[in-house]
Amino acid sequence: MTTSRKHTSPAVLSAETLKGRQSVRATFRLPDEIIALLGLAASQLGLKQKSIFDQLFEDEQALGKAAADAKNCQTLKNGRRPKTFVLSRKSLLSLNVIAQRENVPRDLIVESSIQRLLPIINAEQEKHQKREKVYDETIKHLRQGRIILHRAAGRLGENDQLYEIFQGIVNQYEEKFREMNGIIEKGREISNMAIMSSEGKETPPSE
Repeated sequence: MTTSRKHTSPAVLSAETLKGRQSVRATFRLPDEIIALLGLAASQLGLKQKSIFDQLFEDEQALGKAAADAKNCQTLKNGRRPKTFVLSRKSLLSLNVIAQRENVPRDLIVESSIQRLLPIINAEQEKHQKREKVYDETIKHLRQGRIILHRAAGRLGENDQLYEIFQGIVNQYEEKFREMNGIIEKGREISNMAIMSSEGKETPPSE
């Protein structure tokens, strides 16, 4: 008995599809904290800001929700400054369509959309706080290992086989510890930053 295999057709490319992926520049007037939030998200998640914009703007349903939330803002807030970003042509088109359809300024929709990153950043901040606790425990453990190694050198001598094995363990521990330190240092940017609440108010980092 033979079974027929279903073949899925590859997605058909078109000129419009390719053009939609073209990078374009657009300038928005945004509060400093919103600009900082976007930069922080890109840095911590290892993504380009363009990739984040595309994720935020190509979902028309989510973009419509952002426009609805933005309607609660009667006027543009003070303290805004122009900032030019790179995003896909498709993303910019979606933003323009929603802004015109909902009669909401583009800047407010962009601000509301970027605020959707808050739960992600808050989760990353909490994760980093847990990492720092593990890191502190690791420091104590490494120090204890160095003490034992020092004692072993005095009791056994540095040419002893057992000492050499333990020295290799400590050296490997220190190498991995340096990798951990790099992760912690990178995460301190988010740990020390006051994160905005969903209402637009800044909340201090948790202790």
